[in-house]
Amino acid sequence: MTEKRYAIGADIGGTNLRVALVDGDGSIVERYKASSTDTDVFDSFVSAVGRLYSGEVAGIGIGVAGVIDRDKGVVKRSPNLPSVEGVGFADAIRERFPVPVCIENDANAAALGEKWRGAGREFDSFVLFTLGTGIGGGVVHGGRLLDVAAELGHMSIVAGGVR
Repeated sequence: MTEKRYAIGADIGGTNLRVALVDGDGSIVERYKASSTDTDVFDSFVSAVGRLYSGEVAGIGIGVAGVIDRDKGVVKRSPNLPSVEGVGFADAIRERFPVPVCIENDANAAALGEKWRGAGREFDSFVLFTLGTGIGGGVVHGGRLLDVAAELGHMSIVAGGVR
């Protein structure tokens, strides 16, 4: 049996699709980048995973800009990526590749990455902000990702105002 030495990580944002094959140390072995503004971002994503996948991949992690239903593996709402709303990324990937799949909001995924391998390693609690096509945030408290919506780009500034 082949040892599982790699993981595939994907960042599906409002402007770019990035997919990378990483080793056990978190170092990028190979990467793929494309525009996510095309309506075929899902097909591009599946194709990129297919290019990077081998029997040595232990799992696939997907970070998507928007509100995620983790239990169903579905993007519930994504203002900057309307073409992926309702898409069941996790099930679609599991059908093609026999490894565990995890889907998370992109800012939450970034916060987890910082906790495991980055600047957040030395802190039990911190807040991470993402600034790109949209604004997002992830909150780690007591060493764990808080299951809260930190979608900073979609909060009301004026009480009773436009949402």
